[in-house]
Amino acid sequence: MNYGYKFETVLEIMTSNSEIHLVKSLDTNETFISKVYDLYGINENDLKNYMNELHIMKKLENCENIVKIVDFIKKNDSLSFIIEFCNQGDLYSDILRRKINNEHYSESEIFNILNQILNGLSSIHKNGIIHGDLKSTNIFIKDDKIKIGDFGISQKGSNKNLGTLNFLSYESIKLNKTNKLSDLFQVGCILYELVTLSSPFSANNINDMIRLFEDKNYKNDIIKNISSFYSIQLVDIISKLLSLNALDRLQVISNYNIARN
Repeated sequence: MNYGYKFETVLEIMTSNSEIHLVKSLDTNETFISKVYDLYGINENDLKNYMNELHIMKKLENCENIVKIVDFIKKNDSLSFIIEFCNQGDLYSDILRRKINNEHYSESEIFNILNQILNGLSSIHKNGIIHGDLKSTNIFIKDDKIKIGDFGISQKGSNKNLGTLNFLSYESIKLNKTNKLSDLFQVGCILYELVTLSSPFSANNINDMIRLFEDKNYKNDIIKNISSFYSIQLVDIISKLLSLNALDRLQVISNYNIARN
């Protein structure tokens, strides 16, 4: 690879024109992630999206709960983002490990994770940015610190519905828009995963999601799957974050932020 970094291995092939590489700094021997985009034959819109992702990551680089970009390399045929390596992987992998071992998160662990996600999300929203695709595979862990990553579809202001199907809010699907309250719904999905070690939804398409939302037992179905091991406060937070009424999400987070300050 050069340009100050040594290629180690390919970690993931994301699409036909993008890969995730593990690299090391030639100066410090520190390990980083290189997100490489192939620019050969790229259209103008894709290039705009790549540069938008770069701009957003640079803007948020001072928040401790957001994956940092440390460098970028533009060649004639590729664009590489050098980002910090999260040595404990993503939150989804940790959830899966715990599920296999039948090892549940304690309530204090869950609130610790929630606090850090909300801290990162606060920085994102204060900069007028909507993440749009918050999920456990986009939450990373480095030295026990939670970090939000993957800003590939993030935008300024409201955005068209481009997130992951089973993490989309009711209003995102119905109005085809993503906003700050939609991000909070996705935080609710992550919390649900932490307490149940499984996803709240398993729809195959948009119509399936709408049917799940509009089922009269929607709210009760959410609550009944949460173990009585967890407090009423935590169950209430999850229930309101996954509410069909977007204002419920705003209220519960406002109350929660006041209580923890």
